This record gives sequence, C-alpha cells and structure tokens, in this order.
Amino acid sequence: MFRAIVESSVVSMAEPTPRQDEERFRRLLEAAPDAILEVDADGCIILANAAAERMFGYARSELVGLSVEMLVPEAGRAGHARHREAYTASPRSRPMGVGLNLQAQKKDGATFPVEISLSPNRSHDTANVIVIVRDVSQRNQMEAMLRRSEERLRQAEKLEALGRLAGGLAHEFNNLLAMVLGYAELLLPAVAGDEMARKHVEKISSLARRAASLTRQLLAFGRRQVLLPRVLDLNTVVVESCHIVSRLLGDNIETVVLPALEPAWIMADPAQIDQIMGNLATNAHAAMPGGGKFKVAVSAVAVDERNIRQHPGLAPGNYAVLSVSDTGSGMPPEVKARLFEPFFSTSEFGQGSGLGLASIYGIVVQSGGGITVQSEPDAGTTFEIYLPSVQPDEAAAPPVEKKPAKSLRGTETILLVEDQEPLLDLAREFLGRMGYRVLAANLPREAMRISREFAGPIDLLLTDVVMPGVNGRELARELSVQRPEIKVLYVSGFADRAFEGSGAPGPEEAFLEKPYGFEELGKKIRDILKAPKAPAA
Repeated sequence: MFRAIVESSVVSMAEPTPRQDEERFRRLLEAAPDAILEVDADGCIILANAAAERMFGYARSELVGLSVEMLVPEAGRAGHARHREAYTASPRSRPMGVGLNLQAQKKDGATFPVEISLSPNRSHDTANVIVIVRDVSQRNQMEAMLRRSEERLRQAEKLEALGRLAGGLAHEFNNLLAMVLGYAELLLPAVAGDEMARKHVEKISSLARRAASLTRQLLAFGRRQVLLPRVLDLNTVVVESCHIVSRLLGDNIETVVLPALEPAWIMADPAQIDQIMGNLATNAHAAMPGGGKFKVAVSAVAVDERNIRQHPGLAPGNYAVLSVSDTGSGMPPEVKARLFEPFFSTSEFGQGSGLGLASIYGIVVQSGGGITVQSEPDAGTTFEIYLPSVQPDEAAAPPVEKKPAKSLRGTETILLVEDQEPLLDLAREFLGRMGYRVLAANLPREAMRISREFAGPIDLLLTDVVMPGVNGRELARELSVQRPEIKVLYVSGFADRAFEGSGAPGPEEAFLEKPYGFEELGKKIRDILKAPKAPAA
C-alpha cells in the first residue's frame, strides 16, 4: 500500500497535468519581452501576449479578432496580405532577422521598425502561424549613433593627417617667405632712386605677405600655431570684433550682438577670436548677397554625464559658447560634410583659398573646444563654437603696451642660431648692418661651442625653435646655465612641438612668428633688450 502511494507520487511529479502545462505555458507567454501573436489562415489574431498589448497599444480584447494587417501601416497592408497568403500556402519556419524587417503601426497610428519570426503551429490541422514581433527602434538608434561616431572618427583622423601635412608645408613656406621678405627689404635702399624698381620691390614684399597670411591659415587648420593666450571675457572680444565685422558686412546686412549676462571667461589668443569672427563674417556675407541678418550670441553651457551625448567630442566641463548665425542660402548635406576640409570651397576658382573654415576648426580644437554646424538649403547657417571656461585671475596685471623703438640700431652681441643656411646669412647681414655684433651658428651644438669659447657677454640668443637634434627651447635652457643674464628671442613658423607642454615664453623670452620683416625683427630685438631684467624668482 505504502509502495503504491510512493510510486503514484513519483509519476505525479514527473508528469505534469495538462492544467499544469497550460499554466506554465501561460507564464512563459506573458513573461516574453517580444510580442507573440497567433494568426489563423484568414489573418485574424486569435492569441496575443502582454508584450503585444504594450507594443501596439491595444487591449488584449481588441487584439483578439483583429486582422493582423491592422498592425501594418496602411500603405503596406495590401502587400502584406499577399505575402501572408503565399506563406499560408507553403508554411515554413522563418527565424528572426532573415529578411523580415518591417514597419509596424500602433493603435494611435505611430509607426516603428520591427523584426519578426514566423513558425507554423503544427498542433492544429488548421494553417495557423505563430508570429514573434521585436521592436528594434532602440537598436536602430544605437546603430545609427555608432555609425555617426565612426564617421566623426574617420573625419577627425582625415583632418588630423591633413593638418600635419598642412603644418609641415606651412613651416617650409614660412622659411622661404622670410627669405623673400628679407632680401626685398635689403634691396629696397639700393633702389630708392629708381621709382619703378622701388615699386617692383614693394610689390614683391606685398605678395610675400599675402602668401604668409595663407600659411598662417594652414598652421591654424593644422593646429600648429604658437598661441599666446590670456584670460579674457569672450563678451568683450566679440563686441569689439563686431564693430569691425559690421563694416565688412555692409549696410544691407543687419548685425545683432547678444552678449551673455555674465562674463564669459576663457583662455585664448584674442587675435584668433578675431580671426574666427572675420572668417565667419566673410562666409555669411557671401551667403547673403541680397542682404539679411548676421547674429552673434555668447552663452554658457555645462557639459556633464547627463548631456554629454548632445555634445560629441567635448570633455565634461564648463564652456563659453559663441553662436554665429546668418539668414543666408545655407548649404546642402554634401557641402556640410566637407566644410572643414582645407582647400574645399564652393566659390569660383580663384575667389577663395578654402582655408577659412579649416583654420577655424584648427583654432577651436587647439584651444580644447569643439564646433558644430546647423544648416539647410535656403534656411541659413548657425555655427556654435565651444571654448573651455576658466576662472579669471584677478591678480594678473594687465599687459603693458610697449612703444616701438625709435631706432633699430644697437651695439649688443647676438648669438644667432638658424639651421636654414640662406636665412642665417640673410639675418646675419641685416643684424650687422644695424650695428650688432653677430655670432652665427647653424646648429645648436655649434651655438653651445661658440658660447663656451666667446669671452665677452652675449646679450641675446636669437634662435629658431624647430631644429635637428636639440630644439631652440632646450638650447636656451642650456645656455641660461652658462649665461644667466642672456635674453632669448625665438623665431619660427612651426613651433608648437617645442612649446607644447612647456608654456608660453617667460619674462626674459619673446617669440616672433615667421615670416617676419626685418623692421619687425629689429623692433622686437630692441624691445627685449631694453626691457628691465625680471627679478629672480
């Protein structure tokens, strides 16, 4: 008797009753995250789970008996019915993701992308089918975001490679242009009595300076400029810049300036902010030949974990935002995609260098910020430039303007270091004409040897920055150990690698960008030599 009871219990545990099977199936059906429907041969829904209610917005009582075509957008219902009839005639399993990517429709008419799988219900003689529907809206959004991120990465890599190339070319051109400008200046006194020759030499200098402005834009795009930043209020710079910009735009374009209510402190080179404003104003002027509105606004934004996806490429932190918009012709997507490429321009050949926006991109990225563009054809363009905010240094003294020297002549001793032999000879000749005693070296190690062997004082080290082996900054540090009183003037057109991580030139140092005119060089030398010695730290 006891044995029979035990055996009966074991059979009961091993073989669930039909009622238990039905309950277990119902729990699985309701727990499924995807919508599950059973559809008969006529296309009528005869079973739906809780996920189907949530997905389509119908109550279960509404879904059961509803034609499955009602869950498809109206434009696709006739085609869906034909495919369903063909499937009913030859049913077979179709797993998820095998070509069955469709649009579904909710009760309120909203559509969304779905994947479905189909399985014949073989438990009945009738040709019913089990349909599993998966909402892939979120997955599609994530995939689209990933594609955009990959495209931005490819664009950034391409721009970085172009920037390195542009910076290297600009460096070489700056050396050549410095020689052209220098020889033109040395030649000018010799042709002073010949009016035609003097005009030709002045034209050479003018064209060389125009070429130099293009190399500066190349350096800005390639983020190879030497920056001399200081703490400034973006509001003040923008308002002052817009006074000049409004004259550039003309009377038929209204200029509107909206500064932030509070100071927008940033660390930047004010000349570069002016360059950004000038380039954007030039573009806006070209986009509004019949007139329009040019609006500039300053605001602040905090980028944190909650909104960082809205600001791709920016690190968390506080930013001052410079927004510049116009009501011009706008641009199509294919132009917008290439906007920051160097030498890309929609202007007629010869009407623009294609470097304006490329240089803006370089300036902003070099400053640790970011830039976005919104534009549609015939709907205007808006640039938003993000620059890191800083706290104002109230103890910092305002910069003192130095008056130009009355005479370029001097009698001090200058150690001249330049690895480009023609430029070394040119600078030595000019400095000699100005009365200086010049000790010339074409390599840093040669300069160190001269310093060790020269018995008299050396007042100034005039050195290029980027040179083979030891760079100009390292040379100056070594010489300052031998000669603590020496002052330094750096010259270069490609000095970012030397100054990177070591800060701007110190109180006994100065910087002059190539290509420079010799009058400019002479004034710079007099300024630094006449400046009082900074007190020891």
